[in-house]
Amino acid sequence: MELEILEESQTLTRLSLKGRLDTAGVDRIETRLNAALARDRNGVVDLSAVTFLASMGIRMLITAAKMLSRRGHRLVLIAPRPLVEQSLKHTSLDEIIPVAQDLEGAIALLGS
Repeated sequence: MELEILEESQTLTRLSLKGRLDTAGVDRIETRLNAALARDRNGVVDLSAVTFLASMGIRMLITAAKMLSRRGHRLVLIAPRPLVEQSLKHTSLDEIIPVAQDLEGAIALLGS
């Protein structure tokens, strides 16, 4: 699992994840993800290169969303692959954390 910070502005931190969000993948990136999202701004996580989403990955995303919410900010997930999108829907995570198809859609969701 790889994590890349794509953008940090006054209002947004945009991250990209690549690989499998399973136990080993979460162990590799969770601390860095939380540190990157710990600033006072909204977060967008690009899932387009995530090939698998396990329960540990779901837990990590919920924890990050809760951390942002406590600070008055939001997390949006973008561009999940079909298998990952299916996991998001099957676990109802898409009802807790908004999912958009692209960055423009995420920005629109953050503006609402």
